[in-house]
Amino acid sequence: MNHFIVFLLSTIPFWGSSQVEKISPVEIPLLNCQVLDTAMIYGRAISPSYESSVCTEFVIGVLGHFMELTSEDTINIRIDQPRENLKEVYKQIENGSPYPTGVVHALVSKGKGEAILDRNAVLPGDFVQFWYPNSWGHCGIVSKIDVENKVLWLHSSYPSTEGYGVQPFHMPDYCHFVRLKE
Repeated sequence: MNHFIVFLLSTIPFWGSSQVEKISPVEIPLLNCQVLDTAMIYGRAISPSYESSVCTEFVIGVLGHFMELTSEDTINIRIDQPRENLKEVYKQIENGSPYPTGVVHALVSKGKGEAILDRNAVLPGDFVQFWYPNSWGHCGIVSKIDVENKVLWLHSSYPSTEGYGVQPFHMPDYCHFVRLKE
C-alpha cells in the first residue's frame, strides 16, 4: 500500500478575496516524512558538532533509525573505498563509477532505495550526494529543492551550522538523489 501525505500549498490574498488559489499539490511519501522527522528530532544528537559527526555520519545516523547498516553500507555512504587521494574520486566520477554517489549507491545496491534521475521528482526527505567540480562533496537529506535556480536546502552536518542544521547549497551538475523504499 502506498502511503503518502498531501501538502496543499495555497495563498489567500490579504485584501480579503474569498478565492483561494491552489498551487499544485505535492505528495510526500510517509517514509520521507518519517525521515524528515527523524532528522529534526535526532539531528543535534547525531551531529552535535561538525568535528564529531560530518555529513556522512549524520546520514548514517538517520538511516540507522530505519535499517541495520552493514560495514559495507557505511563504507559506501562515506565513499571510503581505497584510494590515494581525492583526485581519484573525480576520476571515478568521470568514469561513471557508482561509488562517488555515496548514499545513493549504498541504498540502491542494498535494494533499500530508488535512484531519482529527474530532479523535478525530488521531494523533501530524499537523500542526496553531490560533488563540486574538483573541489569537495557533501550529502544530506533534502528539505527543499529549487530546480530552476539550482538550490538545495539540506538537513545535514556542516561547519557553518556547527553540526546538524538546515542550509542552502548550490546544486552542481554532479548531484545524485535517492528515495528510501519501504
